[in-house]
Amino acid sequence: MQNIDFYERKNTRVMQPQFDAYDPEYLPRIAQNTPREIERVRKKASRIFFVVTSLCIISFTAGIMIGIKFSGGTQREIMDKKTFNAVTDISKKLSIFSEEKKAEPASRENPFPKNTYPYVIRVNDEHDYAMSQKIAGLLSERGHTVILSKNNGRYRIYIGPYKSETDAREALEKISDYKKYSLAEKTRIIKR
Repeated sequence: MQNIDFYERKNTRVMQPQFDAYDPEYLPRIAQNTPREIERVRKKASRIFFVVTSLCIISFTAGIMIGIKFSGGTQREIMDKKTFNAVTDISKKLSIFSEEKKAEPASRENPFPKNTYPYVIRVNDEHDYAMSQKIAGLLSERGHTVILSKNNGRYRIYIGPYKSETDAREALEKISDYKKYSLAEKTRIIKR
């Protein structure tokens, strides 16, 4: 029989705590929950800070706009036309907001078909990449169309193409006047 006091409805004998009855993993579980709770509180605080900062910026901007409008009278514009057009055109410039499909690239047609432009001037020597770029740069500066063709690590240089052999001869005469790289001796007209 238990020793119970019927007036206070309590045990008269104090029972000693039994440690073997407690959950031995209670403290480790509580220790694991603490970092999760700290992270949850930190995220919640950062969200609140973001909302408060956003509201402050919005209210500050609205206050400035209202102040400009009231101080300038009814005829005063808040934003000049150039800024207004720039802001409204942003959505057109960004591809994510545009609903229009992008234009497909034009099919690559040969701008110089062989039957229309049958003649080219060929530089007989083959050059390395750096030298071919220098020669091509010189010829391009003088208004010639230059084509580089790679052949086993070396580059061939073609000038043109031209519609007729007379056009090619006129271009060859111009090229013979260029003293740099002595191109006149190393060139000849060929048919493509």
